[in-house]
Amino acid sequence: MSVLNEDVIRRIVEYIPLDSLQGVSSVSPIFFEAWMKSKYALVAIKKRDKQSKKLIAHLSHPYVAQHVKSISLRPWLVQPKTRSPRSLTENMFTRCMQVLDPHYSQKAAERRLQKRLLKDTERVTAAFKKMSRLQEYIIDWDECDVFHPEFYRAFLVPPLENWAHHLTALSIRVPLSMVSSLARLRLHHLESFTYHICTGSAPLKAINEQHDGLVVFINNLKDSLQILTLESTSSSQHLDLSRMFRMMGTYPSLRRMSLSIPFDGGHLSDPMAFAAFLTRHSGSLREFHLTTSRCAPHFKPGDPEHINWIQLILKTCTPSLPLLTGVSLALRPLKAPLDALVDFLKEHASTLREVALLDRALDPSELDRLFDSADGMYSLHLRVEKLSAALLAHLAERFRNLHTLKLECADIAIDTARMYGRGGHNNMVCGTFLR
Repeated sequence: MSVLNEDVIRRIVEYIPLDSLQGVSSVSPIFFEAWMKSKYALVAIKKRDKQSKKLIAHLSHPYVAQHVKSISLRPWLVQPKTRSPRSLTENMFTRCMQVLDPHYSQKAAERRLQKRLLKDTERVTAAFKKMSRLQEYIIDWDECDVFHPEFYRAFLVPPLENWAHHLTALSIRVPLSMVSSLARLRLHHLESFTYHICTGSAPLKAINEQHDGLVVFINNLKDSLQILTLESTSSSQHLDLSRMFRMMGTYPSLRRMSLSIPFDGGHLSDPMAFAAFLTRHSGSLREFHLTTSRCAPHFKPGDPEHINWIQLILKTCTPSLPLLTGVSLALRPLKAPLDALVDFLKEHASTLREVALLDRALDPSELDRLFDSADGMYSLHLRVEKLSAALLAHLAERFRNLHTLKLECADIAIDTARMYGRGGHNNMVCGTFLR
């Protein structure tokens, strides 16, 4: 291999499947480098076992850590290590201490727990400090009430401060009590921020206090933020995002905004607050996505009109997003009139290239009404009641320049007469599409 020019070898690497790189990694240093990049580009640490400990120790080496581009971390639960059988002397000592302090055993178990937590924290922190080229960080939480706050205090703000000069994407799902700690951060190169909102049964006042710090953090990203994603869980009982949108500033580079809340709009008491946020970014926004999750429990009645929160937002934004090229919309409520959506798509027909209409099954007549002009569309995601060759032909006629089509359906219509007759070829095309 040494007689080959390095540029030639690098071109050869481009054609080697990623799962085959390890087998040829010893052939050339260039092959080895390519294998290291593919192996450690995306790293996930989500449990405490021997394999994870070995991986973390490996990541502590600077040569390995420099290849990590994205890391996903879900802090784990640590149990106090079970003590081995005690000697007679130790047993007698423990009994004497229990006479003096009835809680001696529990305190000893807590000391062992803290010792293990400290070891795990130091192990992960040492690896994080070596990741000098990390671009994306994902910290997750399973929303369980039992967790170690020590881990989130150690793995949220301190590593972000260390990566401030090269981190470009951040995704967090953390206990509510940790959110406000982000306020002190200055991540001047962060382009993408995703916040999975899990507030559980926390009262609105506590939620607002924590989100005040979050808004400070987001507003500090005004010069770099390009993608903002907010997703709330249905278990968030008292959450209201309207105040948060009113407090958020303007981000000149924002090109994609995504919001996902329960379909009844319970987490957005004032849809106009979000609509005003979109309007403020009409000069830069190229994509926005409104998706839904299952309904959240409510402890006070909301405005029944807000169940149509998506329609209200579309009506407000219809004339004000001249650069919009992509949109994803949940068609909720399922039987709501399509007038607002028709006007929105018609207004932006000249710029829209990618559209996803979710949750509600549409029939051909509704599609014709929604897409009066679709010459520029090249990506479409729809839900239909029944998939048939006739529907595919209709879509092919309507969307002549379409590159990508994704259909969700509850049933497939099979034309047996055409299957065994002259129309068999068309049905074969349909079958190939489905595969």
